[in-house]
Amino acid sequence: MKPDESPTAFASFAASRAVSLSDCTPRQGVDLMFCFYQTVFPIGSQEPDGDMLLFQWGTYDWGAGRHFELNITRQFIEQDLQDDDVISQLSLTFRFEPSAERDALGEGNRWCGGPTEFEIVREFTLSSASFLAVADKKAVAVELVHWYV
Repeated sequence: MKPDESPTAFASFAASRAVSLSDCTPRQGVDLMFCFYQTVFPIGSQEPDGDMLLFQWGTYDWGAGRHFELNITRQFIEQDLQDDDVISQLSLTFRFEPSAERDALGEGNRWCGGPTEFEIVREFTLSSASFLAVADKKAVAVELVHWYV
């Protein structure tokens, strides 16, 4: 898979496991991204830091009102590209109505710099208060996007 093909590849990966991305819970979506990371490898991003994961959370207002967001992002660094086209990200975001409980979770992130850190970051994510607070809840919106940074 080339990084720019990652949205289609991820959607197909989800469909092959009978998961609808638009209706999935964070538990399902995050698990899919972890499995996708372990089984579908990018072409041209083989350096040790060429294929990474980022787990992040927080309450934000990006212009459409405040929402608590839980996000898992796969970042690709392509060896054969130049300048701004080197780094791209496949991002799966779950948006929830804000609440005092969710606001209290603050905001933060945890990077997985490659396969050697995978299990540590996976365990961190699945046991984090931010994940557990919404893991099995229906989001008001689920968004999958890919862009060049």
